[in-house]
Amino acid sequence: MISLLILVVVLTIATHLVNTLGATAISNTLWMIYTSLPTKTSQEVQNQKALQKEVVKLRAELRGTSSQDEFAKWAKTRRVLDKKVVDLEKLTGSVNAARTKFDTQIGFVRWVSTSGAGWAISLWYRREPVFWIPEGWVPGYIEWGLSFPKAPIGSVSIQVWTFAITQVLRVIAPVIESLIASVMPTRRPVTPMPAGSGEKDKEEL
Repeated sequence: MISLLILVVVLTIATHLVNTLGATAISNTLWMIYTSLPTKTSQEVQNQKALQKEVVKLRAELRGTSSQDEFAKWAKTRRVLDKKVVDLEKLTGSVNAARTKFDTQIGFVRWVSTSGAGWAISLWYRREPVFWIPEGWVPGYIEWGLSFPKAPIGSVSIQVWTFAITQVLRVIAPVIESLIASVMPTRRPVTPMPAGSGEKDKEEL
């Protein structure tokens, strides 16, 4: 069985990663995966994209048709366009409602898996020592502080251990991100050559 010490470390790191990546990015990724599956919502999303393309095409066609010289064609295109726009609005409303429900469910699962799980573990193991401090290493008042609120005196409580791991992550995470950013190759913007500069260079030569 995994030790309480390691469990807290893993859960705290996972929570930090989720908060760093951002809820929106995670929800968007999961939404893309969900809408790629054979579900009713994914079919609605595909129909929405198809309707959007049709509406754009019909609007371009309508702009290229004269309402005076080609009134019959213009009126027919206009009727089709209006119908497609109404269908698109209804479908968009349905997709948006599904996305809102999906984000709510994912947000709940994300909270339960990270912050909620950490809170539950801290509550459940509030009387359990994460690890013991060698006798005589620290004064009695520090022993009491490290065991706060309900762990045995002389041990480190899960609340104190979680707080310590969180503070360490806050310090080392920016350093790791900076190191990764420095290692990753960056593209330098290409400065466009002013017009006529090539001809001037040739003349000078």
